[in-house]
Amino acid sequence: MIATWITRLSEAVRHHLPWLLIACYALAIVLPWPGQAMQAWSFPESWPELARPRTSQLMVAVLLLLASMGIEVRRLPIVVRRPALLAASLLAVWVVPAVVVLVAWWLLSQVIDQTAASTLLVGFVLVAAMPVANSAAGWTQQSRGELPWTLALVVLSILVCPWMIPLVLNLLGLSFSDNEAEALEQLTSSFTGIEFVVWVLLPTALGMIVRWAVGAARVSHNRQGVLLLSAGTLLLLNYMNAASAWPQMRDDFRLVWLIVCIAMALVLCTAGLVVAQLLGRIFRSTGTTITALDYALTMKNTGLALALASNVLVDQHVLLLPVFTTTLVQHLFASALHRSAIRRNGLVPEVTGTPEETATRGKSAEARP
Repeated sequence: MIATWITRLSEAVRHHLPWLLIACYALAIVLPWPGQAMQAWSFPESWPELARPRTSQLMVAVLLLLASMGIEVRRLPIVVRRPALLAASLLAVWVVPAVVVLVAWWLLSQVIDQTAASTLLVGFVLVAAMPVANSAAGWTQQSRGELPWTLALVVLSILVCPWMIPLVLNLLGLSFSDNEAEALEQLTSSFTGIEFVVWVLLPTALGMIVRWAVGAARVSHNRQGVLLLSAGTLLLLNYMNAASAWPQMRDDFRLVWLIVCIAMALVLCTAGLVVAQLLGRIFRSTGTTITALDYALTMKNTGLALALASNVLVDQHVLLLPVFTTTLVQHLFASALHRSAIRRNGLVPEVTGTPEETATRGKSAEARP
């Protein structure tokens, strides 16, 4: 009885995820204080600093753990066996948005005030410099994409971000004072040190260990419960981030700026999707692999971008508008991809079985030239 209820609820959430996501952002604007309180909550000061993660950081770790529980360990070599696709996808994480921002830099100056255009584009420069969003793994899991590919791109992009973020920011013309550069270096390096091991690598490995310990059959049997928990965590994380960001940018809000930011964020997502599809076709990838690439190349770690804008560029709250808008748009874009992916991968109306079984059932839909 309970299992049936969980399955029905999980299916309902999966099919209505776009509307639930919009509701989360609306709630963050109308009733932000619960999200702010959750974001501000912390573990006791007596605990070691490493054991006192931010609430959002802890929830991202939960997303990674739940996602990695769905990975067939024996399928991990599929990423290593395709180094060219891996390298091309990792390069596209930064090249595609950087090219879009460079083109937009000239176009926007023709549409709105040049000063406003420059200010807004600085926010998009921050977005372009970010690694793959950790939540891309959660979306890939919801859509039954090839999780090893998403997790590989998440982990590798975070590993190289201390070098790539300053490089992209400098190439796109964003310079910092000495103090800002030092703060930037400290913030980005924290994502690859022991904190990265504990809150990114460890949850990923723990999910695989849990799958091995309880057995793949039991994990598959409780798949709907895992998916429901993953979707709930994803929605709550977005509500918290939106509730925290909205008050800071509310005073600088302009309707025309919002329209420009939404359009720009849509272009970024669309460009990433086009390149993901091209790479999938060029390298003759399966539908589930392309699904993973879709999410990896359309979703940026805007949580890190918000941290940079809040901690490094503290006197420019308007920079939060492009970052906040991109967060909203890329998750709505992911919702649309989700609806497309569950049809393409043969997952309508019910999601059951291992990735290999679903790939077999959706073989005709996954075929690529």
